[in-house]
Amino acid sequence: MYYGKLRRWYNENRGKFWKIVLIVICIIFFIQVANRYYINKSTSPVNTITSNTSNTELGKINNNLTGQVTGTTSLVSGDSIGSRKIEEDSSIVDEFIKYCNEKNIEEAYRLLTDECKELLYPTLEDFERIYYKNIYSSPKTYKLQNWTGNTYRINLSDDALSTGKVSTATLQDYITVKDNKLNINSYIGRVNINKITTNEGIVFNVLYKDTFMDYEKYTIQVKNSSGKTILLDDEKNTESIFIQDENGIASYAFTGEIIYSNLKLSDGQSKTFTFKFTNSYSITRKMNDIVFSRVITDYDNYIENKKDYLNIEKMFIKI
Repeated sequence: MYYGKLRRWYNENRGKFWKIVLIVICIIFFIQVANRYYINKSTSPVNTITSNTSNTELGKINNNLTGQVTGTTSLVSGDSIGSRKIEEDSSIVDEFIKYCNEKNIEEAYRLLTDECKELLYPTLEDFERIYYKNIYSSPKTYKLQNWTGNTYRINLSDDALSTGKVSTATLQDYITVKDNKLNINSYIGRVNINKITTNEGIVFNVLYKDTFMDYEKYTIQVKNSSGKTILLDDEKNTESIFIQDENGIASYAFTGEIIYSNLKLSDGQSKTFTFKFTNSYSITRKMNDIVFSRVITDYDNYIENKKDYLNIEKMFIKI
């Protein structure tokens, strides 16, 4: 009899019964997600920094972050990073990510350095189209660790509390903090060089270099005062333009990005070039020269006698 009543009750209330079951399952799921999130935050290594700043103060700072600072030493050198530096740098990174999460694109763009804007995102629309829409389709949390100096490795992942999903997929980037602004997308920064070398009446002025994690770009102003038309490279060797370090080890130019017809200069003409080289970021490797190993110093004679032309110069430009 009892079974019959229970069955009758179930048949009459089947819809309500399963609705309640689904609600209970959802509540349990979100509790588990929230617990996992706050357990991760509370165990962040940034709370164990030993310095003049107390652990309590660091804990408060960490609790206000969108992500975690997951180490107190450089991943490259192993040097200990001061807690004050970590606090200041991570707060700027966090501000940028919060702006992106809040879809406040203009304020996020404002936090980029002028060099980063110039090289990667000249306009707000470029930043939104190339960077923001590709990364911040959903809110992000992060793990941040010092790489070296002012450069940090950052792993971005979907925020479980915002999306309702726990995902292990991450996006890795390198961010450099400079004067309370950021270089993003693996751009390390710009160094002014302004070093002049004169060779065969050709004046080379290396203006500056822009360093990325995987390559470097050198911007050079060249003035031809030789009295003849010159050609900086005849395109016959893909390894003829390179930079070399103090040990003579070469890193070659990306020849696919060179417009060789533009390398011709008439007498008295000046041009500015940017060459990209396969040189990964290093704090210990010092580059000494840019080398043009096939410079044509008499272009008119070269055009008339290509087969017999021998006046090809190798020029070393100090950097």
